[in-house]
Amino acid sequence: MTETAQKQIALIQQEVAGLSFTKFEQDDALALGKTLLALAETASLRVAIGVDLGEQVMFRAALPGTTADYQTWIDRKFNSVRRFGKSSMELELTASIEPGFATERALDPARFVLCGGAVPILIGKTVVGCIGCAGLASIEDHRLVVRALDTYHKAVDAQ
Repeated sequence: MTETAQKQIALIQQEVAGLSFTKFEQDDALALGKTLLALAETASLRVAIGVDLGEQVMFRAALPGTTADYQTWIDRKFNSVRRFGKSSMELELTASIEPGFATERALDPARFVLCGGAVPILIGKTVVGCIGCAGLASIEDHRLVVRALDTYHKAVDAQ
């Protein structure tokens, strides 16, 4: 499993790096949030979603069937992304091969969670925000967020 997890980590790192921006501002954060919301609505998913720019909350939405707890999950995922500068899916996989990862770093489970669904928004290699969702299986949350980033990039590139 360790080798498989390491390969998955490498793929996720490459995937996230490939979704970086040359600029990302408030209007981009709102448009990206709307893109993620449209994907979730089209698939009738029971998720909560969010986009932050720096520490500023830019976009939040909760689809029917969610509870306030979903937002707590997003906040905890975003805290993990901000602390480590990596996607929460990468952090989950890292924790699976390094069992003491969370305890050695004194991660308070009320503030941090190591499960997929939040991705750093990058300008080059610099983290400028987070995008994420909660409500699906960890890998499915991650895939939805990556799809939103990819969809938004294609729309921007087409302009």
